[in-house]
Order: sequence, then C-alpha cells, then structure tokens
Amino acid sequence: MRLRTTMSTLLLGAALLGTLSAPASTFAATYTVQPNDSLWSIATRYNTTIAQLKAANGLKSDMLLDGQQLQVPSPSYLSTYSVRAGDTMWIIANRLGVPLAKLLAANTQLANPNAIWPGLTINVPIKPASHLTGIFPLKKGTYSPFSNTFADSRTWSTDGSAVRSHEGVDIMAPEGTPIYSAMSGTVVQAGWLELGGWRLTIRVDDSTEFYYAHMSKYAPGIVKGSVVAAGQLIGYVGSTGYGPEGTKGMFDPHLHFGMYKRSPYTAIDPFLNLKWWELG
Repeated sequence: MRLRTTMSTLLLGAALLGTLSAPASTFAATYTVQPNDSLWSIATRYNTTIAQLKAANGLKSDMLLDGQQLQVPSPSYLSTYSVRAGDTMWIIANRLGVPLAKLLAANTQLANPNAIWPGLTINVPIKPASHLTGIFPLKKGTYSPFSNTFADSRTWSTDGSAVRSHEGVDIMAPEGTPIYSAMSGTVVQAGWLELGGWRLTIRVDDSTEFYYAHMSKYAPGIVKGSVVAAGQLIGYVGSTGYGPEGTKGMFDPHLHFGMYKRSPYTAIDPFLNLKWWELG
C-alpha cells in the first residue's frame, strides 16, 4: 500500500465552521481508495465535503492509503423518503412541499419515476432558507461537479502570513465559460479586488448581495450601477486575483460564488442554494 496526502491547488481546506458533520450512521456508500485519489476528489465525486469525510471516518489528517475503505456520508443537500403504498412522485412532491421537477431531477437513478413501490428510498432535495427562485450561474454541462468549500481555510495574502475562512463556493469551469446572474438585481461593486480579481457584487434585495469572483472579463455593458435580470449574461469564468490588477493563473479557472447578508455584512453558506438551483 502507498501512503499519500491529499493535494489540490485550490480546494483543500480545514474543517467547516459550524456543525456540518454528517451523522455517523448516515452513509451513501462505502468507497475503496484508488491510486491518485484524494479526500477532495472523493468528496467531489459523492457530493460531500472533506470535513464530513474526515468526521465520518475518524480521520485526523488528510493522508490516505490505496485500498483503504471509507464510509461516504450522504450528501448534505439531500434527505431521503421511504415510499408509502399509494404514493406517486406527484403525491410525494406535494406532501413534502418540493416542486415535482426538482424531485424528479434529484432522482435520476430511477429507471421510471412513474413506477415506484412501497419501501423504495428516494432522494428529497433540502430547501434553502431563502432565494428559492434563483438560477444556477453556469449552464449545465459547462462546469465540473462541485462540493461545499464554504468556510474552508485559505492561506494566500499579500505577505503570505494570513489564514482566512473561504466565504463562498468554488465551481471549476474552463476559462471563458459564460456566467449568468442567479437573480435579478443591481450591480453595486465592479472592478478589481486583490482577492477576487475581476468581480461583481449584485444586490438582489434589501438584505442580500451575491458575489461573483475571478472572472476573466465582464459581459458588455456590465458596470457598477447596471440593473441585471435573472439569467442575464454578466461575465466569463477566469483565474484572476491574488495580486495586483491583472494577476491571473495563480489557481485553476473557476467561479467563486458568495452570498452576503448586509446588516451586519456577513458571509452565508450558499451551497444549499446552488444545489437547489442546479436542479432547475
């Protein structure tokens, strides 16, 4: 067996803030570690987090062994439901208050969603607390599977000494991938930011702002003060930031998406919203 530490140029981090550990008894799968696996790659494949994988398996470090067995926690954005006699997907959706389209999208493993039976376990997407009607900011098929990187540690700073908490979720995508506004709103910040590179902050209501960072460029006409509609093109994925204006290539291209409450100005975890919007 070969001892190895996990590596990623961007997404490795410390445990999430708060109480995000998966219950020890809730597992989606048992996974056998393969050569070149990392906690990040396994977490991304199974839509969980590094912190949840470590908590579920009692891991004290990021080291893995080829052939090691890992219990994979169930995704944090899904719950489960056991089908009852007489149930249909429509009945379940209405009983649980979940749009039928989203319930179906969360259960693509079903060969025929019109043929379900008592005792069958299906996935139920967990509703975010607010902003249910948003649009996923990247088109289907243009980005890689993503996990929750909110509150992971980040170590870059001007002098190289600061450790900070990551205030968003990173979605890996090729340079130049179009980015769309998740909700309608007004651009309140645009231009260069040392950490975020070419970024936009869009106020979507009186209490909430969405943040899009590391863009390669903005869409035509997008400037501070622009009013944008949900689904409108606002820019393109890049790798800008971590330095003075024009710095790029310090990390792989991706969209950093954040959500902030305005009073007091506080980052909130956008992961549930992104997974909810991703279902269409």
